[in-house]
Parts: sequence; C-alpha cells; structure tokens
Amino acid sequence: MTNDLTGGELGDIKEFFQKYGRAMFYGVLAAVLVIGGFFYYRHYRAQQKILAAALFEEVLNAASQMRFGLATVAGEKLEHAFSATPYAGQAALILARLDYQKNKIPAASANLKFAARKATQWSVRTTARLRLGDLLLAEGHPRKAWAYAHIAKPYGFEAMALGLQAEILAREGHKKKALATFTRALKIAPQKSSLTSLWRREQAQLQGAS
Repeated sequence: MTNDLTGGELGDIKEFFQKYGRAMFYGVLAAVLVIGGFFYYRHYRAQQKILAAALFEEVLNAASQMRFGLATVAGEKLEHAFSATPYAGQAALILARLDYQKNKIPAASANLKFAARKATQWSVRTTARLRLGDLLLAEGHPRKAWAYAHIAKPYGFEAMALGLQAEILAREGHKKKALATFTRALKIAPQKSSLTSLWRREQAQLQGAS
C-alpha cells in the first residue's frame, strides 16, 4: 500500500512538472535576472558616481590652478558621459564662470542652460536659471531673461529672483513695477551684501529719474 501511494505521489509530481515545469523555470529565471539586474544597476551607479567625483575634483583643481583647458575638458566629459550624476550640473556652473571670465559668452550660456535643464539638484538648476537671466540681461536681452527670472517655488532664492525681475522691469521702462519689486526684494534680502547695495542704488536712481 505504501509503495502504491509513493508511486502515485511520484506520478502526481511528474505530471505537475510536465504541466508547469517550463513556466516555473522561466519564472525563476526571470526573478534571477531581475535581482541580478538590480544589483548590477546599483554597482553601475556607484561606479559612475566614483568616476564622476574624480572628474569633478579634476575640474576644481584645474580651475584653481588657472588651467582652464583641462578644466573644460573634464567638465565637458562630465556633462556628456555623467549627466545623471550631481557633479555634472555643478561642473557646468564652474565652466560657465570660467567662460564668462574669458568673455566666451555663448559657451557660458550653453553651460548655464545645461545646468538649468539637466542638473539633478534643484539648487543648482535654480542658480543656473538666475545666472542665465543675469547674463541675458547684461547682453541686452531682457525679454529672454524674464523667462528665467520667474521660478514657481524659489524658496531661499526668492530675493535674487525678485531682484532680477526688478532689474528687467527697470530696463524695459516699467518704473513703478520695478520700484515695487525692488522693495519686495530688499525686504527679504540680506541687509549687508553687495547685491543688496546694488539694488538700493538702482532703486534710488529710478526714484530720482524724472
């Protein structure tokens, strides 16, 4: 009786595997691939961050040593090959400053646009937007600058955004709006900063203008 039952159980098991064995195999294989892919992706991301950090350090060192060519090469590699890392946006801000110092305005603008659009950190994107707005205004494009001066949730950048808006309004000849916006910016801006002093002078000039 026991042997008969054992044989029946074995038969049931054999039938089960004949019916579902292939599905089970592919299910296990899929699970292995998913788990393996997950750990590979984590390892890949970690490696990317390590390589990006090394390149970013190269950008910083080259910039501090006035080796602008080397800084540019390392920064551009970060932008193209490691754009998903936080270092790419930060490097773009540094390259934009170097480009501006060398009067390479189109290159500075391109780096700021990259940081404004693709940087992974909100603070880097916001900084890039405001700097790009300043650059466009300085180059005589107040209407283009206006698009970058408006940030939905500026948080700690509110004073800078309002100051830029006020400067654009003043350039466009909207005196009353500019004065009101300068007042709003000065209420929340640090009282002892070069930017605050600049806004006060610009506000005084508007008030004194006929």
